[in-house]
Amino acid sequence: MSFSKSGFLAAVLALGACIPNPATGVAASGDTLRVQYTSGTGSYVSNDVVSTSVHRDADGNEVGSTDVYKPVEHQFRWHDWKYFQGREELDEHDFYRIAGDEEAADKVAKVRSSAALRMKIGAPIAIVGTAAALLLGTIVRDNPTVATLGYIGGSAVGTAGGLVFYWGARDMKNRHHLPSSRADRNADVVEDCNEGRCTRLPGGHGRRVGER
Repeated sequence: MSFSKSGFLAAVLALGACIPNPATGVAASGDTLRVQYTSGTGSYVSNDVVSTSVHRDADGNEVGSTDVYKPVEHQFRWHDWKYFQGREELDEHDFYRIAGDEEAADKVAKVRSSAALRMKIGAPIAIVGTAAALLLGTIVRDNPTVATLGYIGGSAVGTAGGLVFYWGARDMKNRHHLPSSRADRNADVVEDCNEGRCTRLPGGHGRRVGER
């Protein structure tokens, strides 16, 4: 019993440590609060169906078909934004806290608190389920039915725990929990950069700063 408890605790701590809360608690420095938008283009290659060959028998009846695949390059546009205090990049929660938007900071904190809880709950469930599946699949060899059911049940529990952990980890890693318009209202300066060229405009807390 002590082994299982210590093992689960170690696993939970190890998994949780991989995805810490990104908020650092950095102090307000009085420097300009800035939201920087960046956008650009990218490409990726995928194997797409470019044509289909239809196969017919001697009487002209269709008996099958074969899809022809070819690597095709696709273009896409990407868009993102970051938070800054002076030249220092901030986490979303730190940005709103320093800006004095307590409601926004609390919303981000609650999302991450829920994410941390899901990771702590999901990790041990995943471990228990996976361990049960492996143990029952190897120990109960004299009863194949029980071994099979144990493996299936344990795997299902392990998968469910893994999904709960994944959902928590996804929210913890997500850099944006509130819309960018909320960030604009709290910024002194909003900077829009496209392919390296930036335009600066005043944010909700800002003053006119021109362009560069």
